[in-house]
Amino acid sequence: MKEVLRILGIVAVAITLALSISPSKAAAAEKTFEFKISVDTVMNHPRNMGLEIFVKELGKKSGGRLAPKLFHSAQLYKDAHVTKALRMGTVEMAVPGNWVLEGWDTNTSLTMLPMFFGQPGKITENLIDGEFGEAVSKSLEKKVNAKVLGRWYELGYDNSWTIKKKITKLEDFKGLKMRHSGGSIPAERFNALGATGVFIAWPDVPMALVQGTVDGLATTAKSAEGAKLYEAGIKYGVFARHFCGFYIPMVSLNFWNSLPPDLQKIMLEVWKEHVPKQREIARREQKEAEEILQKKGVEIYYPSDEELAKWRKHIMPIQDKLVKDLKHDPGLVKLGMKALGM
Repeated sequence: MKEVLRILGIVAVAITLALSISPSKAAAAEKTFEFKISVDTVMNHPRNMGLEIFVKELGKKSGGRLAPKLFHSAQLYKDAHVTKALRMGTVEMAVPGNWVLEGWDTNTSLTMLPMFFGQPGKITENLIDGEFGEAVSKSLEKKVNAKVLGRWYELGYDNSWTIKKKITKLEDFKGLKMRHSGGSIPAERFNALGATGVFIAWPDVPMALVQGTVDGLATTAKSAEGAKLYEAGIKYGVFARHFCGFYIPMVSLNFWNSLPPDLQKIMLEVWKEHVPKQREIARREQKEAEEILQKKGVEIYYPSDEELAKWRKHIMPIQDKLVKDLKHDPGLVKLGMKALGM
C-alpha cells in the first residue's frame, strides 16, 4: 500500500510540473527560430567574415534553435535601405555602417566629427566600447525600434587617396576635388582641409578617377584595394585617419521579443564573445590590403600623431556648426570630448 501511495505521489508531482508549463512556453522551447541577416558587402569583407563566425556559433550554442541565414552583396537590401526594412519587420537583423544611420539618429555620426580626426585607434575603440557607445546604441534603439546586440563591428579608417598629387602636409589638400561617401560631415571636413568634397556613388568611383572628375577620394585601404583603384589611377595615399567606420548590430524588436529569454541570452553572449575576433579580422584585412596597394605601386605617407593633431586643430572650428546643424546630443558631444582629452 505504501508503495502504491509513493508511486501516486510521484505521478501527482509530474502532472503538477507538466501543468505548470504553459503550451506557449513549451512550444517556444522546441521551436526553431529562423531569421534573415542582410548586408550589402561581399563575402570576403571583414563584416561578412565576422558574421560567418556569429552564425556558426549561434547555431551551435543554441542547439540549432536559432537558425540565421546571411544574405550578402545586397541580395535583400542595400545598407542605405536596410534600417527601414528592419523597422518594418521585413528583415530580422542588419549590421549597417554608422555613416548611413544619420537619417535615423544623428548621434550615430558623432564618431565622424572633427574631434575624431587622426585619433589613435585605441582611443576611438575605448570610447565606442564605453559609456559613449552605449548611449548612442540606446538612442538608436528608440529611433529604429530595434535591439542593439552589443559592441560594434569595426571596418577601419577612412584615408585619402590621390592620383597625381602626393599629400604630406596640410597645404597639399588645397584645390583638390575629393570624393566622399556621403553626408555633410565628410564634405565639410574636406572643405576645411582646403579641398572640395564631392559625393559620388561607390560604383561610379573608378570611372570618375579615370575621367578626372575627381583628384582622389576618401576610403579604407581594404575598399581601395578590393576595387583595384590602382588600375583607375590611384598613386598616392595618406593615412590621415579621417574617421573610423563601425557597423552597428541591430535586431528587429518584434523578432527579439518573440524569442524566449534563454535564446535572447545566448544571442547576446555569442555576439559579445565574437566581436574581438571580427575586429582582429578587420585590422588584418586592412593591413594586408595596405601592403597589396604598396606592391601595386601606391606610395603611402604616414603622418605622425603630432602632425595629425595639428591638422585636427585646423578643422576643429567647423565642429560647433556641424553639431548644431545635425542636432547632435550636446551631452554626448561633451562626453566624447572629455574622453578624448579635449
